[in-house]
Amino acid sequence: MFRKTISKRITFLAMIILILGSGIMAFTVLRKPKADGFPRMPGMNFNSDAGLNRTLSIYQDLEQLEVLGGQVRTIIKKKKLTDADSVLLKFKLKQIDSIYKRAVAH
Repeated sequence: MFRKTISKRITFLAMIILILGSGIMAFTVLRKPKADGFPRMPGMNFNSDAGLNRTLSIYQDLEQLEVLGGQVRTIIKKKKLTDADSVLLKFKLKQIDSIYKRAVAH
């Protein structure tokens, strides 16, 4: 009985010592050096002018999509489409598609 208690205490103390040793090593020996500056994604260029231009381009594309969407809705609301309406609708849908492709490319 006494022997079991001593072996449990020794096991417990060994576990505590190993945990403390692991913590000390984690914060001293195994610590990675701090990186200089802000972390960056590989291949990313953070030009502030490009970011602003890109934001303005996206805003213009959204405005254009809203206008095109309204035009498509007015064409579709008609009970009967003429050949000119069909050509115009096809052209508007191609414009919308090109804006989506341009957005996905960036």
